[in-house]
Amino acid sequence: MGGPSERQNEGAGMTRRIVDVVATVMLVCWAAGCVPRVESPEVRVVGVRLGGLGLQGGLVYVQLSVVNPNEFGLEADRLTYDLDLRAAGGDDEWVNLTEGAFSEEVRVGARDSAVVEIPVEFSYAGVGAAVRSILARGTFDYRVSGRISVTEPISTEVPYRERGTVALVDGG
Repeated sequence: MGGPSERQNEGAGMTRRIVDVVATVMLVCWAAGCVPRVESPEVRVVGVRLGGLGLQGGLVYVQLSVVNPNEFGLEADRLTYDLDLRAAGGDDEWVNLTEGAFSEEVRVGARDSAVVEIPVEFSYAGVGAAVRSILARGTFDYRVSGRISVTEPISTEVPYRERGTVALVDGG
């Protein structure tokens, strides 16, 4: 019969085999796609509400729809954005309205959507013609891009890019 030293060696060997088996199972799961792959959420502007206008600029609330195409819920704690407007009368001339980050928690269920409203301050310098055109027409073409910092189910940054036309709604 083996002594205490021999039993300790057997115990250590068993622990090593268990660790090897667990590592192998994890590797096989990862290779087989068991680890969730995060598909990019669709982010689009669904509305813009006028907050106010001043002498130097204004405030608008940009409503972004975040659509989760995944079979699991997503939780994010930061969304960056770079919002451009099509210049009045310009075929492909874009003016940068604003860029920044929205650092509040956003939750979107599996195959669901949520609307996030982001306060955006802007100055008239550089965007005056585009803003005048928006106020006159009530609609505008936009393009928005950025990254969503997903924290659940896995921590990752997911890029997005979208383009479209949206109507300005009364902030009242």
